[in-house]
Amino acid sequence: MRKTLMAALWMLACTAWTAHAQNSVEAQKNLEKRIIGEWCNPYTWQDTGELKGFRFEPGGKCSAVGIPSLELDTWRIEDGYLLIKGHSVDENGKREAYETRERIGQLTSDSLELVTQEASPRLAFLYLNTKSIKKLVPREEPDASKQR
Repeated sequence: MRKTLMAALWMLACTAWTAHAQNSVEAQKNLEKRIIGEWCNPYTWQDTGELKGFRFEPGGKCSAVGIPSLELDTWRIEDGYLLIKGHSVDENGKREAYETRERIGQLTSDSLELVTQEASPRLAFLYLNTKSIKKLVPREEPDASKQR
């Protein structure tokens, strides 16, 4: 009886662990599907009218949007973190490895929050989907009287 009970508990634990692992894999695949697209900084858009950010493509390909000093190659999601790899290029043409690992704080159809520092002070960056940035963030036209 005791062996039967132990076997039943072991099977229950294995089933729960397998279900948790499947849910984690499904959650990650869901994040990967939802992050595909172009994400840009709303503050740059509002101030200058330039779209600067990232383009995530299916299959893990990645590129920079409006940032000529970044040559991005790949992206992937691992344990809730977005990992991006590529190269940064300075004005002299010197290339250096570029890698980021930022926690995905929030992801909706319109916004992507990436947390770069958890500790105090918490540091996060907001990106908006370029399909909706122009209607969500009004452009501030420069004041002509201030430019003289």
